[in-house]
Amino acid sequence: MDAYERLKSTAIAMIVRDVPMEFWSDLRALALIAYADVFADVDADKNVLPDQKIDDLLQRRHFKMEKLIVDLAVRHGLAHSMSLIVQNNRRHAYVFKGDVAMTQSYVQAIGMMPQPAKFRERLANSMDLPRLDLGDEPEGAFLMPTLYGLIAHNPIGRRFRADEQKLGMIQFCLPATDCRAWAVEFTVTEILDAYPAAPKKGVPKRSMPWKKPKGDEDTGTDGKR
Repeated sequence: MDAYERLKSTAIAMIVRDVPMEFWSDLRALALIAYADVFADVDADKNVLPDQKIDDLLQRRHFKMEKLIVDLAVRHGLAHSMSLIVQNNRRHAYVFKGDVAMTQSYVQAIGMMPQPAKFRERLANSMDLPRLDLGDEPEGAFLMPTLYGLIAHNPIGRRFRADEQKLGMIQFCLPATDCRAWAVEFTVTEILDAYPAAPKKGVPKRSMPWKKPKGDEDTGTDGKR
């Protein structure tokens, strides 16, 4: 096993241990719906110029996905913060549990490191700032996670059309130390496949009820009436 495979194996073990499987299955299913819903909203909005609808779509989709990961965190027992990562006066959702933490961002193409989403650097910087624990952040919020990743997602195409603005891909990507490239990329399917299979419930055997032959009804033990 080379260094990359060891890193990938260690990372997936932490994910499986700390993040409920249902978080990922819900993320994939609900992200599909979020993409479709946001497009429908922007497409129907008569107050947005046609040439600016794609820009409006990117903004609305960002906030929709932010709310989605926070809602999933609440549903599946992860903590979250809206004050640790701030860029250009915009707060970004930060979700964490155990050794695993994550944010989300649109990327033009899966595999690209989005310039505005290098949250690991900002997160590290925020951890270095002196803070008073006022009890307004969940426990562990000010600890640098062992495993920090980005939920990276993008649509099928780029034009403002319903068929091109469906969810194309969603992955969980771990940035390299210098934050210039991804060290490891996981599809949601890869993550889900790493969880142990749920034990199958035994199905009770159903035996057919015993019926008397019609000819033996109202007879004695010797078969005579």
